[in-house]
Amino acid sequence: MNLQSAIDLGVMSRVEGLLAAIGTVTGLHILDIGCGEGDVARALAGYGAKVTGYDPFIAGSDWTREGLGAYRLASAPADAIPEPDQSVDIALFVFSLHHVPQPRLAGALAEARRVLRPNGRLVVAEPLAEGLNHYVMQPYHDETEVRAAAARALSRHAAPFFVQERVVRFSEMRRYTDFEVFAAIAIASMRFNRYREEDVLAPEVRRRFAEVHRSRQGRFDQPVRVNIFSW
Repeated sequence: MNLQSAIDLGVMSRVEGLLAAIGTVTGLHILDIGCGEGDVARALAGYGAKVTGYDPFIAGSDWTREGLGAYRLASAPADAIPEPDQSVDIALFVFSLHHVPQPRLAGALAEARRVLRPNGRLVVAEPLAEGLNHYVMQPYHDETEVRAAAARALSRHAAPFFVQERVVRFSEMRRYTDFEVFAAIAIASMRFNRYREEDVLAPEVRRRFAEVHRSRQGRFDQPVRVNIFSW
């Protein structure tokens, strides 16, 4: 299915978009692969899921109750997940598949298939290389090629192994009151990315931010594609 035929869910937060795409998560065992600081894992636990977040750049944490569910974080790469075969309901990549080095993308998607139970789902949410947020970030963090490589990997190493695929899209709400807020968020994410503080603070980034901020009253919504594969 191509992006033009995707269902458009409109503007919403990242977690709202995921839940609209996935449906209820209460009682499900979910792996959040490339979880970063665990914000999505924590949010989905609040809706009743049991979530384990894996990321090679974190120290990890014990099981923690959150709302109706629980979550824990652990250090592991996407292509070597320490989970049993056929043990989870959803293998989830949220803004993370394009961070997997290209030679390891096939292995990461094979791992996701391995851990899924029969009737399980692979869910991949990726920011698109378009829109105003991308325009502002492009001078210091242009991910056009790595995002395209992740999309190609899905076509080659995921789609052929599942019975069906559904694609939805939404625009993630992003609001920044000023450049300092935008820059602080970007700088806090540096350890998961390959850019420097001085790149974020460059004059061209400031110029683009000011241009968009004036024209859109602080709105920098980011288009997102969600591919949902099921057995």
